[in-house]
Amino acid sequence: MKLIEGTIIIFVCSTLSVEAFLPSRLSSDVASTPSSALFASTASTTSHVVDGVVCREMPMDVPEIGIVKVLEATAQSQEDLVDMALALEDEELETQLLEAGDPYGAVLWPAAWAVARYILSEQKLPLEDVSILELGTGTGLVSIALALGGAKRVLATDYEPLALKMTTYAAETFHPGTMGTLETKVLDMCDHDIKLPKVDLVVAADIMYEPKTGTAMAHRAVEALQNDCRVIVGDSPGRPGRPAFLKTLKELGVEGVEFVDTIGRTCTGPRHDLICGEGSTSVSETPKDLSVAIMDLRPEHLTQ
Repeated sequence: MKLIEGTIIIFVCSTLSVEAFLPSRLSSDVASTPSSALFASTASTTSHVVDGVVCREMPMDVPEIGIVKVLEATAQSQEDLVDMALALEDEELETQLLEAGDPYGAVLWPAAWAVARYILSEQKLPLEDVSILELGTGTGLVSIALALGGAKRVLATDYEPLALKMTTYAAETFHPGTMGTLETKVLDMCDHDIKLPKVDLVVAADIMYEPKTGTAMAHRAVEALQNDCRVIVGDSPGRPGRPAFLKTLKELGVEGVEFVDTIGRTCTGPRHDLICGEGSTSVSETPKDLSVAIMDLRPEHLTQ
């Protein structure tokens, strides 16, 4: 099994009038916020155990709503998860921490923060009337932030159950007020026999970590557009799945749209080399600005 650096994304579906929902790019308030204010939070040394995986607290400053706490695997837990992923087909394994063999969702990635801010920065977005679906939720930052931001309902999905357990644990422990809003469900975005649930807004961030997921993301985007939905995709630099995503979108008849660079932030803390390779721009010793690309797709972009 070859592990590559992870990814996450955003869809946005709506049966409502979506034109007034989301900005075409980050607002001027977001773009001009000083880095010192955005990057004030640091990881806590407090440990939590989720389904046998030791995790650390990762507080993220999302200016529109305040501090959002999620969990990510510690350095030793990442080592264990990578070993598990590489040996997943070994029938003699006594403990299986990963059911789908994907360790990427156990750590935070840059586009999650940028995507959450992209939605929350639009003050006219009536989240209280919107049901939201996130694809590839990972640590759950986007879903938890949108639940805190007043969404009517948030359904966080991932094909790796561990990610959903970490998301639920973080919501219950740090943000108990979200539990009437936030739900989780196992969903494999690459399994096209499974249709997307009917919601108003579909979200995903940094999930194009290989060509397969980039292709799947394009198909899911078109599925949403055909249902008269809005689709938003967030992607950090260097993701291997982006070329496949763009190529497949064009083949499926999506024209006249492109990625727009917005302000994101790097993640900090330990990363296993097989989760986040040497030279990655996603992680730094101290948080710093990072360009994160956002694509805002609307039904009129579908020409076929």
